[in-house]
Amino acid sequence: MNSYRIGLLIELILVLCLCVLPPSGQAPKPTVWDEIAGRYVFSITEWELGNFFNKWGYSLEQFFIPQKIPQQESVQRVEDYLSLAQNASSLQDTINRDKAEDNSSQADIESLEAQLAQLTKQMHILQDQVEAIVEGQISSVLSDEGLDKTINLAGGINILFPPVDFQFQEEPNVLIVSPRDKIELTKTILLSPDLSLEQEEDMENEVAAIGMSGLVQRVGGVATYPSIIPQDISLQYLLSAVAHEWMHHYFYFHPLGRNYWANYDMTSINETAADLGGSEIGQLVYQRYYAQTGNETTSPPPATPSQPAFDFNKEMRQIRVTVDRMLAQGQIDEAEQYMEQMREYLAQNGYYIRKLNQAYFAFYGTYSDQPGSVSPIGGYLQELRQESPSLGDFIKTVSGIASYDQLLHAIGQ
Repeated sequence: MNSYRIGLLIELILVLCLCVLPPSGQAPKPTVWDEIAGRYVFSITEWELGNFFNKWGYSLEQFFIPQKIPQQESVQRVEDYLSLAQNASSLQDTINRDKAEDNSSQADIESLEAQLAQLTKQMHILQDQVEAIVEGQISSVLSDEGLDKTINLAGGINILFPPVDFQFQEEPNVLIVSPRDKIELTKTILLSPDLSLEQEEDMENEVAAIGMSGLVQRVGGVATYPSIIPQDISLQYLLSAVAHEWMHHYFYFHPLGRNYWANYDMTSINETAADLGGSEIGQLVYQRYYAQTGNETTSPPPATPSQPAFDFNKEMRQIRVTVDRMLAQGQIDEAEQYMEQMREYLAQNGYYIRKLNQAYFAFYGTYSDQPGSVSPIGGYLQELRQESPSLGDFIKTVSGIASYDQLLHAIGQ
């Protein structure tokens, strides 16, 4: 039995355990969050149960009858799937717009819907195989980084734990809550992916009614097991997103993951480390398997001195610094008015943000390598990565961090 088939067996066991965990003996009392978001909550348990047989039918087939696909053909199938997904997403947008504007005949809409159904059918045929291909590619890179373990079975077998595992799925939304007088992540609630703008705004208004700042935002991926990854994304984003969520799976079995909710700093360390590691893993996978196909992204030409480029990152950090200062001075209303003015300013320069408020910065501030953060954690983790002999060493080191002080100690502070 080779390591790939043992990995599939481990995946099956992990997901089966998630599906059969007994519920707690007593239902929790309803909270204000249940009243605001309860009817829209995304149930991870129901998702695991609903997707178990769909996901693992293919895995069981591969376990007993493994199928070998040449590398070049594997690469082509991944690229074909993503092309189909992006075309399907564009077509769905067109259908939604035509229905909303009522400027197309019923026959035209039905023709577009038939095209969408055909694209969806083609995607469904490829999906299980493409997921397995990407999982295998990322697993190979992680193994080369020394993140697998040797099991003394049949002469010794290298196993990556937890196995890389994801599923293409429409990503959920998340309700983010922060106090109004400071930027701090108070609450996050996963919500259904099928929310209208009106439903999102109703929840945000209800959060505002209890004196908090709220925002409903689409998430880029969810570290369920298997993780949830959107379909209509670029190749490089796909590779980094799957690797990012695997990092969360890996951290879960180490001090960093066990202390995720200990405080805001630990959440930020976890998310930022997953971002840094996931991006590097994704780039390594891309270079190994896809770059030779001529799929490299090209950078836009530099702006001329007479027309300097709009620096979104710089603007966002300046907005965050200004908002923090205003809130510290008790100027809550003024800070909120300022954020709305700057949201309009960003939109005028090509960066549309539906709502810019304390909850927005609280959510994106957990990713300390992102422009919405003013935390030094991103810089500390980048320094730790630079000091690490390899990516694998960085991941092992950061996974053992259980406090902010331990991060400082790791970089010699």
